[in-house]
Amino acid sequence: MLTRTYTKTYTLMHAWAETVVHTKNTIGVSKAVREDAPCCAPECDELLVAGEVAYSPVELERTHANPGRGEPWVCWRHIRPDDGPLRVS
Repeated sequence: MLTRTYTKTYTLMHAWAETVVHTKNTIGVSKAVREDAPCCAPECDELLVAGEVAYSPVELERTHANPGRGEPWVCWRHIRPDDGPLRVS
C-alpha cells in the first residue's frame, strides 16, 4: 500500500500551454520564462526552476499576476502534483 502525505495543498488548474524554463543567462530568447520567476498561482510562493516545464493555465488571465509580461506561468505543482516535474535534458 502506498500512502502520500502533503504538507501544503496546491490549487489544481488546467494547462492550455507549456514551456521550458530557461536559465537567467540564456541569450537569444527575448520573452522566455526564466528561472527564479515566481509561480503566478495565487498564494504560491514557489519559484520556477530551470530545465523544468512550466504551464500556463486557463484559470488565470494574462494580466492576473503578470501584468505586461504575457502569459502567467505556474509551477508543476498546480498541474501534475502527483507526477512531479517534467525535466528537459
